[in-house]
Amino acid sequence: MSLEGIQQALMAPDKQVRRLLLVHNDPDVVSGVRQLLSALRNPRHIIAHYSHLMDGLTYLMVSPVDLVLVGPRLADVDQLAAVRKISAANPETPIIALLATRDSAIGFELKQAGATECLNLDDQHTDLWSRSLDFCIRESNLKNQLATATASIDWMQNTDSLTGLLNRKGMERVTLERLARAREHACDLQIILVDLDGFARINSTLGHGVGDLVLLAAGRRIRETIGVDDRVGRVGTDRFVVVLDDSCEEEAGTMAERIRLAISRDVIQAGDHSLATTASLGVTAVSATSISFDEVLAQAHFVLQRSKLQGKNRVSRAASIADVRLMRPAKVGPDMTRALLRGNVLNVYSQPIVNLLDGRIVSQEMLIRGPEGPLKSPDALFRYCQEKDIISAVDLRCLKKCALAAGMVAPGVAPRYHVNIMPATLLQTPVEELIRVLQVNNDYGHCCLELSEQQLLGDPSVLLPRVRTLQEAGIRIAIDDVGYGKSHLENLLMLDPQVMKVDKRLVQGLAVDEDLRHTLARLLKMADVLGAEVVAEGIEDAEDYRVLLEMGVRFGQGYLFGIPKPCGERELGMTQDGVSSGAEAEA
Repeated sequence: MSLEGIQQALMAPDKQVRRLLLVHNDPDVVSGVRQLLSALRNPRHIIAHYSHLMDGLTYLMVSPVDLVLVGPRLADVDQLAAVRKISAANPETPIIALLATRDSAIGFELKQAGATECLNLDDQHTDLWSRSLDFCIRESNLKNQLATATASIDWMQNTDSLTGLLNRKGMERVTLERLARAREHACDLQIILVDLDGFARINSTLGHGVGDLVLLAAGRRIRETIGVDDRVGRVGTDRFVVVLDDSCEEEAGTMAERIRLAISRDVIQAGDHSLATTASLGVTAVSATSISFDEVLAQAHFVLQRSKLQGKNRVSRAASIADVRLMRPAKVGPDMTRALLRGNVLNVYSQPIVNLLDGRIVSQEMLIRGPEGPLKSPDALFRYCQEKDIISAVDLRCLKKCALAAGMVAPGVAPRYHVNIMPATLLQTPVEELIRVLQVNNDYGHCCLELSEQQLLGDPSVLLPRVRTLQEAGIRIAIDDVGYGKSHLENLLMLDPQVMKVDKRLVQGLAVDEDLRHTLARLLKMADVLGAEVVAEGIEDAEDYRVLLEMGVRFGQGYLFGIPKPCGERELGMTQDGVSSGAEAEA
């Protein structure tokens, strides 16, 4: 088609024009394709032809096309390689492979390489070619629309609507990806937590509109300051987190100071008021062993508090407070918070779970105790962590310490152990990271993860996908504290645990309380329906033990069989001969 004809085709208001690229080395075939397509009046087809693939790829770089036709013979490469390279360079552009054979195997290979459709050159039917071209372009348009919609949804889910930065969910994804990479390279991840000074006062005195302007300006300054591969997100009302890419401790400190100075340059006029924005920053080297975004934020928050306490508008580094000094046992304060996050004052104990028929140890429950003093008991310890907003981070620290202690048996022996996790922590932690942490001697089947029914969420269905993934990995699930007084039948039915642990309130006094026996009997029937093993907790009295045996309870733990003891190889060593196999051994 002449240049004048192309211009007329483009200017015709009632004619649709398609731009095609034909890559083929046979002039006769090229002529035949042109004649066939010229018979299709609406839409009209403008064809660019090249004999060499490299010329065709260059053309695609400078001129968009609706469809690529790849002939069976090219001047520089074979057809299969051409389809593969064009598809890789322009995945959004549909490709039709022209065949000189009816061998279905060749057509299959070409589609595997990226061709949308195949047409045989012997089929000179305009209707067939028209339908094939329409189909390929329509399918390509649908794929592109779907990709655009998916990208838009992903953007909305991971982006803060006010600042355009990543939101908490987006930062969680980025941080976990960077942690995985740091783990591969055995290095720490540098995190900067930024908190605007006096922001609550701005909102309360000048209004949220002015507050939004301050947030927008701060977010823009941070984004302009950080590197191309660094990531920033808004994770609180006036709190931002920056994940640095491949930076050392000194570089992270320098970057934090640059961010502080950049934010302090902004002065916002609100009526008669001039607002000079300042920020406090904490730089934290997060260990690659961290497996949760909440755990990372808790560590960074502690360092940030040092900036706040020292007078705001300054940078604190983790390195300046890295050396942890042992505090007095009864002291509870900022040093205790930091020590709990590092796990320095957490102690692992173990208590045996036994077969009630003969007293043989079949498993160990790994337990956490706090430092000597007011936080030694688990209840007091976790209440304190809840007040300091470090509950999930410390819960994960406890789980990791327990799993590590459970592996301290003789080499080659996989310990059977139970370990606790809070449902909220389970919900916030990537399940694949939990599986990795709970692995002991490369054998998942010996671990039982206990969820406390005292802390189960209102709707247990939110936990179901994670519970199923853990069970499929061979990690058994137990519902702890059943009968505590907050039991919900749907928790047991929906989560389908392999183990039910009966709270001590239903165990202690069984021998003299008929109502307790009736309640326990109903729970045992439920366990039988679910196919779950029952473990009775808090067995301290020989008469209660006798009643449990009579009622058919096979497993239990309590002071009658062993008190919790500090962990060590001696305490974790179990009677291996005579331990039942299968579900019984797992308890």
